[in-house]
Amino acid sequence: PNRRMSDLQNKVVSVVRAEAQAVLFQKLLKSIKLTPDEQSVVARGRNANLTVRKKNKGDATAYQDSTAFEALLGYTYIRDKNRFNEIINWVKSELDGDDSNST
Repeated sequence: PNRRMSDLQNKVVSVVRAEAQAVLFQKLLKSIKLTPDEQSVVARGRNANLTVRKKNKGDATAYQDSTAFEALLGYTYIRDKNRFNEIINWVKSELDGDDSNST
């Protein structure tokens, strides 16, 4: 049981990292057409002041993309639950595909 929890923890950490979210976000942009309002939210999210990147010294572009991705998810969750579910289902299918490729 401890090994399985460790595997799950490692998977969760690998998915929530800014770099992983940025990769997922770039795939999303190629797969799903964003509305003008969504594009605006993404632009504002990407341009947000990111003090975290200074602390972690990570890739600034990855942090910008992951913040834009999170902003998009938050916006669609509040404004259009159907659109949010469409995006989340796409994310799930991408992550499930990654799981099957790694086993």
